[in-house]
Amino acid sequence: MACSIVQFCYFQDLQAARDFLFPHLREEIPSGAVRRDPGKSTNWEDDGWGAWEETEPQEPEEEGNTCKTQKTSWLQDCVLSLSPTNDLMVIAREQKAVFLVPKWKYSDKGKEEMQFAVGWSGSLNVEEGECVTSALCIPLASQKRSSTGRPDWTCIVVGFTSGYVRFYTENGVLLLAQLLNEDTVLQLKCRTYEIPRHPGVTEQNEELSILYPAAIVTIDGFSLFQSLRACRNQVAKAAASGNENIQPPPLAYKKWGLQDIDTIIDHASVGIMTLSPFDQMKTASNIGGFNAAIKNSPPAMSQYITVGSNPFTVTSLFLCLQGYRDAQIGWIQIVEDLHERVPEKVDFSPFGNTQGPSRVAQFLVIYAPRRGILEVWSTQQGPRVGAFNVGKHCRLLYPGYKIMGLNNVTSQSWQPQTYQICLVDPVSGSVKTVNVPFHLALSDKKSERAKDMHLVKKLAALLKTKSPNLDLVETEIKELILDIKYPATKKQALESILASKRLPFSCLRNITQTLMDTLKNQGNKVTVSLQILNSDYRKLLTAYDTIIFFFWKCLHGESSTEDMCHTLESAGLSPQLLLSLLLSVWLSKEKDILDKPQSVCCLHTMLSLLSKMKGRVLVPVKMRHSQDFNYCPWKHSLEMLIVHCIGSHWQILLCVCCKFSFPSCLQTVGGIADSVAKWIFKQDFSPEILKLANKQRDVENPDQPKEGINRGFLEVSEVEMDLGAIPDLLHLTYEQFPCSLELDVLHAHCCWEYVVQWNKDPEEARFFVRSIEHLKHILNAHIQNGKSYLHPRKKRFAATHLDSMVGKAPKDRLCRRDVGMSDTAVTSFLGSCLDLLQTLMEADVSRDEMQVPVLDTEDAWLSVEGPISIVELALEQKHIHYPLVEHHSILCSILYAVMRFSLKSVKPLSLFDSKGKNAFFKDLTSIQLLPSGEMDPNFISARQQFLLKVVSAAVQAQHSIRKDKDPPEEATTAPFGKDQDWPVLAVDLAHHLQVSEDVIRRHYVGELYNYGVDHLAEEAILQVHDKEVLASQLLVLTGQRLAHALLHTQTKEGMELLARLSPTLCTWLKAMDPQDLQNTEVPIATTAKLVNKVIELLPEKHGQYTLALHLIEAVEAISIPPL
Repeated sequence: MACSIVQFCYFQDLQAARDFLFPHLREEIPSGAVRRDPGKSTNWEDDGWGAWEETEPQEPEEEGNTCKTQKTSWLQDCVLSLSPTNDLMVIAREQKAVFLVPKWKYSDKGKEEMQFAVGWSGSLNVEEGECVTSALCIPLASQKRSSTGRPDWTCIVVGFTSGYVRFYTENGVLLLAQLLNEDTVLQLKCRTYEIPRHPGVTEQNEELSILYPAAIVTIDGFSLFQSLRACRNQVAKAAASGNENIQPPPLAYKKWGLQDIDTIIDHASVGIMTLSPFDQMKTASNIGGFNAAIKNSPPAMSQYITVGSNPFTVTSLFLCLQGYRDAQIGWIQIVEDLHERVPEKVDFSPFGNTQGPSRVAQFLVIYAPRRGILEVWSTQQGPRVGAFNVGKHCRLLYPGYKIMGLNNVTSQSWQPQTYQICLVDPVSGSVKTVNVPFHLALSDKKSERAKDMHLVKKLAALLKTKSPNLDLVETEIKELILDIKYPATKKQALESILASKRLPFSCLRNITQTLMDTLKNQGNKVTVSLQILNSDYRKLLTAYDTIIFFFWKCLHGESSTEDMCHTLESAGLSPQLLLSLLLSVWLSKEKDILDKPQSVCCLHTMLSLLSKMKGRVLVPVKMRHSQDFNYCPWKHSLEMLIVHCIGSHWQILLCVCCKFSFPSCLQTVGGIADSVAKWIFKQDFSPEILKLANKQRDVENPDQPKEGINRGFLEVSEVEMDLGAIPDLLHLTYEQFPCSLELDVLHAHCCWEYVVQWNKDPEEARFFVRSIEHLKHILNAHIQNGKSYLHPRKKRFAATHLDSMVGKAPKDRLCRRDVGMSDTAVTSFLGSCLDLLQTLMEADVSRDEMQVPVLDTEDAWLSVEGPISIVELALEQKHIHYPLVEHHSILCSILYAVMRFSLKSVKPLSLFDSKGKNAFFKDLTSIQLLPSGEMDPNFISARQQFLLKVVSAAVQAQHSIRKDKDPPEEATTAPFGKDQDWPVLAVDLAHHLQVSEDVIRRHYVGELYNYGVDHLAEEAILQVHDKEVLASQLLVLTGQRLAHALLHTQTKEGMELLARLSPTLCTWLKAMDPQDLQNTEVPIATTAKLVNKVIELLPEKHGQYTLALHLIEAVEAISIPPL
């Protein structure tokens, strides 16, 4: 594998940042030029291939060319910094700066990708005339125990020409400023903690270093970390209290003078170093002479490397190479994977690790803007290992640090994803990084075998991946096998390629042909045996192709089936392989063959002849059934193909197989239902289809027209596939296997099949949703109860633990790490779990009213022995403990609400006492000690606040008014399936959590009025018991509406009307705050109905009744149009 450039982020609107930093580029447009659409990013191809040439264009126009050059090279004139955790980017020029933050967005092609969007922009200068010269984005580690590895926040450090160094938050808030030296800040550098690579190496302290023309100032990282945290807390408190006067303490720093230096442009902090004994004696002799004394231990010192001119020039390396002037460089460290290391033939010691520590390879990355090329060099051996054409206007960023605030303890558990180097391309609007394989550092001859083995492992991983682009996979496989040097290793790679089941025949043929052409061109005697082997494989593939051709001829009746089978049998070919090949041919053109009855007859004949061929392998006696059925591999292959058959006429193959004998999967009770369930999963249609097909079987009048059945399809979702003949096929199958495919049995098997497939890929949340749908369609409560209990429960605990640890809806990355699913999939999963638990409770109540079903079987299965069916397993499950399931249902509802509405400051387990917590995730059939009696008022208060949040979030998600046309970031509908009736669910939870249900109902009514959905609020009022308290609450909301209409619109008519109102009413209206209203555009007539409703609910003796009467007068006055 070669090194590569990978795009990992894009800019949402980089032109907006450019226009803010360079206003003249936005204003001064050459005549005749067409402004580029700001919503579309430019592409590197726009400049044409002429950008690579050095010739001048004909008829140059100085002003136009200058403007065009600035529009593409503007990033070279900016100060640029990207956080190593990729969560913040700063672009600054002179006094202005733009802070960009990453967001997950959908591209024009519908693909989800990360894009940098403008988070803040403004001016940073404080002193007159000062400009930005350097910037750093330093991520700071979180001190919370619940931290998951991401930084708590990112501090922006900015250096100015005035000598000031200022520290800002991500929102541009100034935290700290200090004048460290009265000269221009040339550069900011940061060094963070890293685990020592070898024992005995001194741990390096964190520090921030500031380079000035004649000095280097260093700030200890620990003290800086504490100061920034304290300043950030002070700023937050000041913002809350309205106090802007903050006096942060000064930073402690050290200043080092740079003597006898002409010019300095860069520096690097090596850290604390200890002199060798020789250097120690040499330094002592130079200072104190021959008789100078030295200490027993060499002193430690801080070492810095600087680059510039006089007394040394270090940059001549690049100056002497043509095209490398103004080059930008960075470093990449690649750690070897010990699992990919090849063991050498040596005598290993029985003690310790035979492989030794991981090696580290160092690579130098050079970006030459004059040539528009990015190169990767191995620093240990020297050869160039990669080169890419990237354009002439990019910026190479190399931070050289990670997250500040870690130590030798916290860094063990933190594995933050940080980048080492990246390339910002303003033309394509993308951010790229460089991937370099470790084996590129192994360039000597002794390491060629290790490199080959590394490529073999890469090939094995590639063969296991599921990629929809087979052409790309084929190209990568060709590159890998051609890069392998040793013939023996190349032979191993070729065999693994031919043994792969994922590659089609055409791909294998192309790979072997490419390898043959390469070996012929080499003409090496060493590769003769490999060339012969590859040639034999080519002949085998050709024979494979020929047999396919003969099969195709026979299926169309153009060749004799008997003669072809006798010929193949005389050639000694395996019947198992021939059967697999025949069925592959048939499935590839299934519809074409089934349209011709003659082809079906030919298929039947060929299967019969192949079944009589020699080569049948008998199964051991202990594996035989009572019928002495002789097991043979071709029948097992047939069984596998039945299971994975996805054609619409799958039952024809099933019937053909039954004419010979049942495959092993059909020789167990439930095997038929299991096979049909697998086919239903691949078709993925609604459970209603099974119900409709079953109704067709039970229709008393056989002459009833099919239109009556088709009308039942209105219950099925509109997005269902074209059903075609599926209901008729299911009906025919029901007739063949009336007992095995009894509706409850089939639903149970479908339910289990969807769970199995979901467990393989939890991201497919719709599989789990469909499984619950099949479960709900099971009519017998005994089967439904046992089947519900068999569903997986492990991920529920992981989701609960994650929510409780974070205290809010976890982000996508945390969900993938701790639960193994995305945040969207977790949300859907929790909703399905809630449905599952509710179904389990309903089944437990209903099972007492039903008898245990008697499972009938067809006569063919009466003597069958084997594992019990899924339905029998479900019936053997114990009775659940209803209160414990109800307890888990409450927790699941809370978790679902937190994820569904992205609620913050909520830890689900904190809503339960110790008894409630201990009862979670126990066996649902066990008896647990559950909370009882009166609950602590603190718990009830917290539960009430949570339920009020849920109601508010539910109303907002359904009725909020979008002022902009852009879609909201968070979906307002459930990810999969039908969403819950959250207000009803909140009231139900209030009943179980000992919270007043009427409080939740009143809050729901108030939120509906708050969002201007008055007609729904009037319906919800009917459910409220204490209507007097509700009326008082609605009176305040009415006042807020009138206050907005009279006081905040500032119309002449409103002011005149306000003057006519009573002083008491005016004072009361002025005290109202309409900012809490979510919908301020409610018609005054609707508000008048609300006032009437309030008067209707208030008793006449109520203290606010008179105020409500005054409100009627005010509303009526507003309703009357002015003369």
